[in-house]
Amino acid sequence: MLDASARVRTIRTVGSSAVGVTLLICSPWLGWWTLILFGLSALNLLSVDRRMARTSRPERVSVSAILITLALLATGVVLSGGPKSPALPWLVLPAAMVAARFRAQVVFAAVTLTAVVIALVTLGVDPRATLHDPVPVFAALALLTAVVSIVLALQSAEMHQRGEANVDPLTGLANRRQLAEDLQAVWAEVSGGRSVRLALFDLDGFKAYNDSFGHLGGDMLLTRLAQEFARTVAGAGAGCAYRLGGDEFCALLWDDVAEEVLESCVTALGAEGEGFRITSSYGSVLLPQEARDPQLALQLADERMYAHKESGRASAGKQTRDLALEIIAANEPQLHSHSSHVAELADGVARRLGISGAAHAELVRAAELHDIGKLAIPYSMLRKAGPLDAHEWKLMRHHPVVGASILSAAPALAGVAEIVAATHERYDGTGYPRGLAGQQIPMSSQIVFVCDSFDAMICERPFGEAKSEAQALRELRRCAGTQFDPRVVEAFIAEHAARRAAREQARAGSASLAGDGGGSAIARAAAPGGSRRA
Repeated sequence: MLDASARVRTIRTVGSSAVGVTLLICSPWLGWWTLILFGLSALNLLSVDRRMARTSRPERVSVSAILITLALLATGVVLSGGPKSPALPWLVLPAAMVAARFRAQVVFAAVTLTAVVIALVTLGVDPRATLHDPVPVFAALALLTAVVSIVLALQSAEMHQRGEANVDPLTGLANRRQLAEDLQAVWAEVSGGRSVRLALFDLDGFKAYNDSFGHLGGDMLLTRLAQEFARTVAGAGAGCAYRLGGDEFCALLWDDVAEEVLESCVTALGAEGEGFRITSSYGSVLLPQEARDPQLALQLADERMYAHKESGRASAGKQTRDLALEIIAANEPQLHSHSSHVAELADGVARRLGISGAAHAELVRAAELHDIGKLAIPYSMLRKAGPLDAHEWKLMRHHPVVGASILSAAPALAGVAEIVAATHERYDGTGYPRGLAGQQIPMSSQIVFVCDSFDAMICERPFGEAKSEAQALRELRRCAGTQFDPRVVEAFIAEHAARRAAREQARAGSASLAGDGGGSAIARAAAPGGSRRA
């Protein structure tokens, strides 16, 4: 039986209403027994939902209700004139209900049964009248064929639409929506004792391949890798394969075969040729041991996947970022210290806003490198005590573009470059270099902008005195909605409050330990300032 209750309820309601209207219109030509039978058939249709909800075998209730309706209508047709009955066309209604709910074999049986019933209530009741005027019989049979065909077509279209909604159109693998449904279903099984491993995979080097060979070439590669990935998972009888979008894939693997299949999946999601090399990184979670719900499992697998991506391939992005930080530290030590503090703040704010995985890693890198473009600004200008003139200000406004250009030279830092390019865009559109506004500005750029502004306000600068932290927080609040994204300001203030509370708690603990002269030797040694002599 198909899950088509909404469609069936519609047909049932329309059918029952049609029977009721027929009763009213045809009441002068129908006898009392016929009216009663038709009324019972309508009540039978309208009450079937409640009866199905109260049983563990709803298909049996549905079949019996359809058969009873057909019997009641057939009896009513016989009592109201057989082949001459105005209610003859309504015998097709039960078959339409079958077509809306059951598979093709059952529909064929229902159509055959309905055709037999039509023959019985016409030829069986008055064969002479039927043969003399067979038009009502042929009309009823034609109506039966048409109605059932239409309902079947609608059913097929709906099932196809459902299938497309759960299938990735490019690769044919199940998609993220299907994964969510399957995780809920699997959760019941793993709760019963069996374990399943959720594994997320991300392709390394695919962006460079896409840039080199074009989107069509990228799509062809994704399709080929997906097919190999699906064969690997299915060949081991291990579970299900999914494409979550872009170059991310997923597999649900029963734990008794998961370890062997994981390495095979990594191999399947790899390719090498002239001018390119595609590999994959993965993260996995054992359910239910390592996560209490499906959403947490996906988040944990995502974090592990990106941790594996960083450590497993000796990330070119990390190496490039380390080199850039060394250059900043050597040329502008104060700039390096400022960037490190901005990155620390941005890390906490990003977590509060739900940013994780690769997006979080890119944001922190962007915070560390957001001022790299200032290496192209003359030292005298950066240390100028007075206000910048028009020419100097024009040059200063260009530093995010310079920084993005430097970073984008390393393909592994392309995402970081995009963030850095927008770290001086204002929420109201009056920022630079492009004058972006509101949601046009990447969230990561807005986070870096708020953290950068706060740290700049509380630090001593040649062109102005440092503000207190309270003054800087008031300034952020004042400019929320104009200069800064209000959501980011709110998250920053919450993060700042949490950090301040943690610092105060740590100071209180240290003071308590320092004042406890009779405390243990271990406590005194652990306290700040304790003896460290060998």
